[in-house]
Amino acid sequence: MAERGIDWRSFVRTPWAVLAVWLIYALVRLAIQPLVGWEPVGPDDWTRLLQVRAWLDGQAFWDVTQYRMDPPQGFSMHWSRLVDMPLAALTLLFGEMAAMALVPLLWLLPALFALRSIMLRLDFAPLAFAFGLVLLPLFPMLPGVFAPMRIDHHSAQGVMALACAAFLLKDSRWSALACGLFAAMWVVISLEGLPLVAVIAGLYGLRYWWGERTLLPWFLGALAASAAALNYATRGPLEPLYCDVLLPGHTLTFAAAALMAALIPFLPWQDRAHGRVVALGLMGAVCLLLARGLLGPCATNPMAELDPVLQTWWHSAIGEGLPIWRQPPSVALTLVWAIMVIAAGWWRAHAGGLFHRGRALPFTLLFLYALAAGGYSLLVLREGVIAQLLAIPFGALLLAEYLPRARALTSAAPRIAATLAAIGLSTPLFASVLASPLDDYVPRKATSPDIAGMVETGECDYTRLAALPPGLVVMPLDAGPLVLGTSGHAIVAASYHRNQRAIADVLLAFTGSPESARAMISRYGAGYVAICAAAGDVALYRTASPENFANALLSDSPPEWLTLDEKASSGALRVYRVAIRPAGSPSPRR
Repeated sequence: MAERGIDWRSFVRTPWAVLAVWLIYALVRLAIQPLVGWEPVGPDDWTRLLQVRAWLDGQAFWDVTQYRMDPPQGFSMHWSRLVDMPLAALTLLFGEMAAMALVPLLWLLPALFALRSIMLRLDFAPLAFAFGLVLLPLFPMLPGVFAPMRIDHHSAQGVMALACAAFLLKDSRWSALACGLFAAMWVVISLEGLPLVAVIAGLYGLRYWWGERTLLPWFLGALAASAAALNYATRGPLEPLYCDVLLPGHTLTFAAAALMAALIPFLPWQDRAHGRVVALGLMGAVCLLLARGLLGPCATNPMAELDPVLQTWWHSAIGEGLPIWRQPPSVALTLVWAIMVIAAGWWRAHAGGLFHRGRALPFTLLFLYALAAGGYSLLVLREGVIAQLLAIPFGALLLAEYLPRARALTSAAPRIAATLAAIGLSTPLFASVLASPLDDYVPRKATSPDIAGMVETGECDYTRLAALPPGLVVMPLDAGPLVLGTSGHAIVAASYHRNQRAIADVLLAFTGSPESARAMISRYGAGYVAICAAAGDVALYRTASPENFANALLSDSPPEWLTLDEKASSGALRVYRVAIRPAGSPSPRR
């Protein structure tokens, strides 16, 4: 009697397959993590940890101010407690390090279940289904987002966007309500999700235009109610009205749109396609005018109002917020290749006869949504995370179509070449790798010869500052959160745009003369100055002028009112004590 094994074709469609893929991925990531390290990855990860620590130490739930940045008033933050909650819960249960390791991996689990739901709705063949569950590591922007210690909000945003896609494809009121809930969570976490939430609303309108079930008012109603409730629950009723978070004007516009969408089916000529499209167009125009009136200046991009000093010396160097024409070739090609995968996958589905048994509409909705995300990523790099997540089902279709053909070739060399070509067509991985040598030949601000020549060799161990008595430190923006996380010091500023005055003061201090820096340090009452000669932002500051403060700190003759601390300084890191303050200067602020 033949042994009965597991039928993989049936297994890949089950929740157990998702759990198996997730468990293998999680174990592999945790196994290699000692090689990477058990600390937060970047400044935002450190600041998220600081926010959770402050909350668990007794800071009010609605108060997300970072009081050790520019004390005593602190830095106002636009971040949501929604992302803090799982971190805080796991910290209480298992400790801080375990929480930072597990939370990013746990965000991956609902992402995989959302992919499963999408592939079930589109009735993927077993091989394409299997590829859809395992392709994520081959999309360059995704593994790092779901890696241990990566605790910023990008993974949460990606999960919300992918969940919205899964519910958008289903034809029921409950799915529209769920989509509205996840869209509300998305924009509460980050207002950057608003353009794609508007695209989702447009796609629900498209369903109505094409004579499908009227789901738009259910989506918009859930969006309005959930956004108002979540915003109130996580930010409180007394938060000042900043343009970088969801405002009452947004939720009122959502509610008005829901009301109009509910009334549209009762208007004349709604039994005809042209009548429906006219009504939807008028609704969209009214909503835009209403949002403009309710939001006023907040209807535009908050970053457009940055101080010119911040634009020049800070924001223009933050790669994740820049458009494609400001990216290195390898990154730019990765963004374009994801869009090509989306388009090629949709064409393959259409040409391959997969638009049957009611699949044409959900395929088209997913294609338009993914295409919009891809277009958005060309304007803001970090939106590429969402575009690549949405590209996975299309890549899976391509790989399932072409990889078996490649493996069927009898000659070894053509088989290997065709296999690599199939993988390269279906994911942006090879495009990114092959284009990376071009990065050094394309001039960009961050890699211009002037800046590159200022970057010294060596490492900077900022944890050495922990041995110094706590005080206020003047230092470059990106390293500040790490110092706060590993010591008892305070800093003047970090990279959080609401607090433009303090950020500008730090930038002007490093790029200006030592005399102006001395006046700024005296005004803040700082006790230390720290600088890393191997940091890219410091190299940028040094290009402002040969005699500026950053260059003076890294010279053999620093200002006489500073004393080099030999114990804290090491390698490319130099830490100075402020030895002399002008008469009448205030004492350090705590």
